[in-house]
Amino acid sequence: MKKIYIMSIAISTLLFSQTFQEYQQAQLSEFTQYKKSIDDEFASLLKKQWSAFKSFKQKPLYQKPKPKKLPVVKKEIIIPKQEIKKSPIVTLKPKDEKKPIVVKKPIDKPKITIDKNIKKISFKFYGQDVVVDYHKSIDFDLSRIDNKSISNAWAKLGKSKSNQLIKQINYYIDKLNLNDWAKYLLVYDLGENIYHNKNKTNIFTWFVLSKLGYDIKVGYSSNSIYLLCAINHNLYQVSFFTIKNQKYYILTPDGKAGNIGAVYTYNGNYPEAIKKMSFEIKQPIKFNNNIKQKRLSFDFQGKHYIINAQYSNDLVKFYSTFPQCDYKIYFHSKDSPQISQSILTELRKYLKGKSELEAVNFLLRFTQKSFQYKTDGDQFSYEKVMFPDETVFYPYSDCEDRSIMFATLVKNLLGLKVVGLKFSDHLATAVKFNSYIDGHSIKYQGQRYIVSDPTYINANVGMTMPKYKNASFKVVQ
Repeated sequence: MKKIYIMSIAISTLLFSQTFQEYQQAQLSEFTQYKKSIDDEFASLLKKQWSAFKSFKQKPLYQKPKPKKLPVVKKEIIIPKQEIKKSPIVTLKPKDEKKPIVVKKPIDKPKITIDKNIKKISFKFYGQDVVVDYHKSIDFDLSRIDNKSISNAWAKLGKSKSNQLIKQINYYIDKLNLNDWAKYLLVYDLGENIYHNKNKTNIFTWFVLSKLGYDIKVGYSSNSIYLLCAINHNLYQVSFFTIKNQKYYILTPDGKAGNIGAVYTYNGNYPEAIKKMSFEIKQPIKFNNNIKQKRLSFDFQGKHYIINAQYSNDLVKFYSTFPQCDYKIYFHSKDSPQISQSILTELRKYLKGKSELEAVNFLLRFTQKSFQYKTDGDQFSYEKVMFPDETVFYPYSDCEDRSIMFATLVKNLLGLKVVGLKFSDHLATAVKFNSYIDGHSIKYQGQRYIVSDPTYINANVGMTMPKYKNASFKVVQ
């Protein structure tokens, strides 16, 4: 009786297992049909009438040209020891804050079944080796540039064996900690290596980013196809279109899409593609090859200091593609390992035992005197905001670059709050101390911040350039 009972369980389990497998297969088939239906419907939408939209450009961040020359406090003010004692001794922010340990499952690169229709391609992406297999079915015809040809291209890509290719793209996104802009560049570079045609590359990039959930469109004008993407913050020096009250910026690999006039595009959206692209860097991007060094030096309170800084040349090249973004993107970006392991580590040892006031003044002097000043117009012929790695790399920097560098140092080393002060032709910073500090200050969200200008040479905390003492400003946080 017992054996019969066990056997009946085994038979039931087998039957259930088979039924569940069949159920899984049915569900997968239904999902595939659903996705195919979405692609077919979207391809049909693309064949309908497209409308012409006129491009615009975001107003520049500065209403006036930046100063060519900076005021200098002729003689460095030595802070009396008794004044230093009024400010609490700084508590250095821990080098590595303790966080819950998250064990990540190792990322396995998707395996491709051997098929004569599968091709392999390899290329360098900011110093990283990328090797991808793709199916020949992703090729499509684009002999004409109009909405019907674009619709047919989407339909062809929708029916292609692109799932494994997208899985491989996701593998590199995870492996390299790519932010949204880097994802776009990776997909675009892959498309260039496959198609060797700018218009086809833009079609491919549009398809893949739509599948990754981004609110992105294509438009065309004359013989060119353009990518239009919703961004969750402002871009400058980049053309945009307003469609149904949403800004869509033109994406180009160099991040500098000029005025292109009008383009034709569609009003609808690919279902489930609702994410707006962001240029935020929430985790360090792993472009850590080709490391270079640079020696920085400055004087403070009669002593000379030398800091050996490091930067990744590949990361700097990546940053060079960034269009100018809202300042919050730079103020809140995650620092590179090179900045953390060189500048932050070396400066940390000099801050031990210093008061908050003396520590902030020390970081001010480092930022004021370790870098040569020149406006972006003179250095690049266009406005460029730099991440700290770029400020180390380039021979010159100006006010916003130093403000971003200084804010990075104060927040990471001292754990104090820092805001930017945006004037009509200048950007400075202000720091919230844990005790009362004399000097020029502002009130923000009910708290007192002391002006600390990393571009005003030899100036200490609380000193404002004469030109800006009564000037209006906006707070950048």
